[in-house]
Amino acid sequence: MKSLSWMAISLFIVCLIAAGLLSRVYTVTKIQIEKQKQDGIQKQLSQVLPEAVSFRETIDDTLWLGFDKDNQQIGIVFRTAWQGYAGPIPILVGLGNDTVIRKIYIASAAEGLKETPGLGFKIRETSFLEQFYNKMYKEIQLVKDGGTIHAITASTISSNAVINGIRAGIERFQSNLDGDTNSVQDLQIDTTTGATESDYEK
Repeated sequence: MKSLSWMAISLFIVCLIAAGLLSRVYTVTKIQIEKQKQDGIQKQLSQVLPEAVSFRETIDDTLWLGFDKDNQQIGIVFRTAWQGYAGPIPILVGLGNDTVIRKIYIASAAEGLKETPGLGFKIRETSFLEQFYNKMYKEIQLVKDGGTIHAITASTISSNAVINGIRAGIERFQSNLDGDTNSVQDLQIDTTTGATESDYEK
């Protein structure tokens, strides 16, 4: 009887120690994962607004103010998304105080992009992304609509999603820029489907 009691106590102690060790490992791992995530975000922020040396998050995982070495605000970075062919397309946009887009970053498959491999994923290619660099709101439209953006062949839905997401993001967040900004025209957005008037006309 004493033997059984001792075994039960021993087992309890072993389980207690194991639980403590697992909890410790989980805590350390969680901290490391969070640090890696934050490092990745900082790298992306610097990529789309390269003039900035520091950032201040004002809306959780959505909006950051960018500052230069003199701690003067020089622009913003915002996260936006628009319904593509297979799901929302997550986009990170760097916008200067002059309302000119610096650069954009489109999420990878590991970061949530669900577009068709091959065609839809071409929106991540440099040749497509560079069309948005150093452009203003009014220029972010397809060429056929009076803008400067060429859609990817056989991937118009994905191309339009990037355009609409960026335009909607500028409309929403441009008031956070430091100094006077140019006004932008409102997009007629169907908030249920994520379509614009031009989408319905096709």
